[in-house]
Amino acid sequence: MKTRLKKAAGLSAAAAALLVAGTAGTAAAAPAARAPQRCHTTALAASLHSDDQDGVGNFGQDLALTNTSHQTCTVYGYPGLGLQNSRHGNLAIKIVWGSTYFAGDPRPHTVTLKPGQSAYADVAWHAPYGVKSVTPSFLEVTPPNETTHLTIRFAPGAIDDDTVTVTALTAHPIG
Repeated sequence: MKTRLKKAAGLSAAAAALLVAGTAGTAAAAPAARAPQRCHTTALAASLHSDDQDGVGNFGQDLALTNTSHQTCTVYGYPGLGLQNSRHGNLAIKIVWGSTYFAGDPRPHTVTLKPGQSAYADVAWHAPYGVKSVTPSFLEVTPPNETTHLTIRFAPGAIDDDTVTVTALTAHPIG
């Protein structure tokens, strides 16, 4: 009888040790960190920064998208752009993604923005070469993977109606 009690006590101790070890392992594991979600248009502000980008009839500025929310978020890729006249009517223009006259394209990659941080793209255009030109007053900026845009003042005077080129967003001004 003593042998049976010893075996039963030994099994109970082993089961209790397994139960405690399993619970300790679970309690010690930290909850999985949530990856930041993408930045939505409502969480961003757009602005242009002039940094003397001009040469041989080419002009450019740095576009900044700044996280105005209280949450960390991410952007990936190219901003969508559009030009508007002084009455907010759309102007016909071709937008090209890639390197500009002033900056190489950093290619799409994820940029994590803590509150108050900005992602940058270089935006470039040409002076009018002939009679074909548009005169924008505003720039529509659509963050990557969004369907709504921000509108900011953009009045560089007449520009060639051919193209506006923009690089992918990156963590630092590149123009």
